Amino acid sequence: MKKVLSLLLLTVLVALVTGGFLVFDRYQKNPEQVVPYPYTFVESAPAIQLDAPILITGDRMGAYFAKFKTELAAAISVNLAKPIQVQSLAKEGSGLHRTLHELKSLTQWPQILIYQGASEEFAESKFNPAEIGKINTNFKRYSDDRIETFLILYPWLSRLVYEPVHQVKLGPTPELKQVEEPEYLRRMETELLLYEQQLIQLVNQSKDRNTLLILTTTPINLDVPPKKVCEFTTTTDIETEILDLRELLKKNNPKAAYGKSSKLINQYSGNALLWFIHGQISKRLGYTDEAAQSLLKATAYDCQPWRATEVYNSIIRKVAKDHQVLLFDFAQLLTNEWTQNTTFFDEIHPQNLYYDKGMKQLGMVIKRILKL
Repeated sequence: MKKVLSLLLLTVLVALVTGGFLVFDRYQKNPEQVVPYPYTFVESAPAIQLDAPILITGDRMGAYFAKFKTELAAAISVNLAKPIQVQSLAKEGSGLHRTLHELKSLTQWPQILIYQGASEEFAESKFNPAEIGKINTNFKRYSDDRIETFLILYPWLSRLVYEPVHQVKLGPTPELKQVEEPEYLRRMETELLLYEQQLIQLVNQSKDRNTLLILTTTPINLDVPPKKVCEFTTTTDIETEILDLRELLKKNNPKAAYGKSSKLINQYSGNALLWFIHGQISKRLGYTDEAAQSLLKATAYDCQPWRATEVYNSIIRKVAKDHQVLLFDFAQLLTNEWTQNTTFFDEIHPQNLYYDKGMKQLGMVIKRILKL
């Protein structure tokens, strides 16, 4: 009997020691963070003193957007003795994770913050694809309102709640690289997850600092074909069908091409080039709405992440709606003008006149909000 009790006691003791070690090891490996991001910055961004009450942030699209800040300031400053100033921190290669990192360095947040980006989220590796399972598990736990509230009150418990992930260390400047199809497909779902969570964090931080946040969608050039068709979405049969569609268009028979492409996009729904060709055919027949939707889907199925897509704009619209944030739908403005004029001067930048038009519209909104 004593031997049995001793053995039982020893087993319990070993279990406790083992369990304690595992808990301690998990605590040591995990950083303290409420939101379980799989990356960390090696150093804080330099402190920034703003010179204007309105700030533009984002990536290369935000930087180009900011070239028209004088027009925005003029639209806001009508009938004012002193013009409103607009400043920009947007820069090329600055994904939303870097925008958030830089905003932490502000000595004081602006009265109004305008975000324009979503075109370079794949340009920098910010997590290890081998740990996607753990990353998804951690965000599922974080999405539980009870757990999130608990971690806000006791952040140190995040070391025990989350699965340990080897965080990618990010330097002061982004290391940009071309992303090939296999890596793109592995990263896509997690990149979209991270982007939405980062956007929500931007919303929450703006509210905490009494800053009016304006989210903007990113214009998409509908007339530019996808750069890459995902290999798993195409076959020699599909390629033959595409050649047949183009032959019908050459013969000036868009109605027959439309009937054929309508069937093909249902049969092979993930092929970006099929969606693009169907959009071109629909546009030629005057089916403008259908054309625009098809061409936007072509951007979503593009297997090379070289610009913003309709997927990112959908996330921006969703977050703005769910969190009651002001949305400037710049992308929709361009889509509305798409069949009337040449809307873009290159693959990603709209004609300057649309920036001028957009700044006037946005300026009027801001003017009403500020009651100027």
